[in-house]
Amino acid sequence: MRKYILVGLLCALAGFGHAQTPRRDSLGSVILLKVTPLALFDVDNTIQVGIELPLPNPAWTVQQEMGYGHSSFNLWYGEREQHPDRETWRFRSQIRYYFLKQNQRSLYLAGEYLFKKNSEERFDAVGMDCTFGQFGRQCAYFQNKNTHLGRFVNAFHFKFGGQFPIGERWFMDAYVGLGLRGLRVRYLGMDNNQQVDQDPGFFSLRTNRPGIYGPFGSASLGIHLGYRLGGKAAEL
Repeated sequence: MRKYILVGLLCALAGFGHAQTPRRDSLGSVILLKVTPLALFDVDNTIQVGIELPLPNPAWTVQQEMGYGHSSFNLWYGEREQHPDRETWRFRSQIRYYFLKQNQRSLYLAGEYLFKKNSEERFDAVGMDCTFGQFGRQCAYFQNKNTHLGRFVNAFHFKFGGQFPIGERWFMDAYVGLGLRGLRVRYLGMDNNQQVDQDPGFFSLRTNRPGIYGPFGSASLGIHLGYRLGGKAAEL
């Protein structure tokens, strides 16, 4: 009889301990598909999608996003008028560390690299036979010609965010971050040594004048809407 009582007590203790131990299942440990709706409202609009994949340590994940946009479906009338042929590519690569996972609610810290490219056909006055001196770039003359202008943004951000369920498999990911970004503008297919300039002004981030600008301080905030593939809901 004592033997059966001892076995019963051990089983009860084991069950109690299991009930008190948080499960590790969470949004951060399964494959997640995401869209970024606010990217459509950006001045450089994109339709943006992403995927988040877990690493062997479930506290760490990697996320890759890609977006494409064109001025023909830009929501800002001024951008459609001023840049009727502009297209935008945006890529974000991110590594995340989840420091809290509970009941499908996850908080994380992340490091992110952003690359963005704008390109468009333009009819511009291009500086020719340019030299560089004490007063910056000086050109012998300017020639009006059809050009293919490229704008390239590189940025790094440190982010804080959280993921929260809004359905059985649907969730929202909200984040805020700070970092640095720089801009390079150049005519594609031309001698770039004749078109590089420097301008420390902050508002040069929207310039179409060929040159190298930055680095500048940068802020990033927004939301993702996502869908969980596989996995069980987290529970205590």
